Amino acid sequence: MRRTQLVKWTVTALVTALTIPGLPALGYRKVIRYADFSDTSALRLNGTAAVTGGALRLTSGLRSQAGTAWSTTRLNTEKTFQTTFDVSMTGGVTHADGLAFVLQTDGPSVVGGRGGSIGYGGLTHSVAVELDTYRNPNDPDNSHVAIVTGGKSDDPATAVSVPLFGQTLRIRINYDAQTQLMKVRLRSVEAGTAEVKLLTQEVDLREALGSRRAWMGFTAATGQEMATQEIHNWTVKVAR
Repeated sequence: MRRTQLVKWTVTALVTALTIPGLPALGYRKVIRYADFSDTSALRLNGTAAVTGGALRLTSGLRSQAGTAWSTTRLNTEKTFQTTFDVSMTGGVTHADGLAFVLQTDGPSVVGGRGGSIGYGGLTHSVAVELDTYRNPNDPDNSHVAIVTGGKSDDPATAVSVPLFGQTLRIRINYDAQTQLMKVRLRSVEAGTAEVKLLTQEVDLREALGSRRAWMGFTAATGQEMATQEIHNWTVKVAR
């Protein structure tokens, strides 16, 4: 009896070890891990993107900027994955315009439009999770999270209003390749609040991106209004 219980406990522990919250119990490998961005040798920085004090700064609080950062490690779009990162957007009087986590197949040097395009607008083969801090035409308000395909930054299919500016936020994005569901969760790091599920949207990554492999990374932009927009850490885990 004791031997049977020991075997059951060992199996249970193994399954638990292979489980990522919000995703099926599978084996995962960590393909990207940045505790900070002091080493960006595996990233392509474009436009106004730069590293400042270990943070990936996409815009520096000036008008009409656009910055992108793409990992040289590409993602298999037919695999289940999870990505987590901490972000902050500060400065400016009327905060603008926002930043996004983006998957795209246009290449590691691309920079989308400035202003309301948030650095990914116009990238036709892209899927973006945007954190939008300025109300442009077709936006529901001046602080929301949305999942956007086809580089249509002015036409989010779904959006959820949430306070974004002036705090450090932890964003967690899960994608289940079997159900094709993308889920976005958020919590305030400084306030220590519980994680909140914001969005669940069906997205066929293979169809939206037109390829089995995609570059992944971050974009941000300013227009006539401005903000300093930074990523502080980043991990990506992919199903084996």
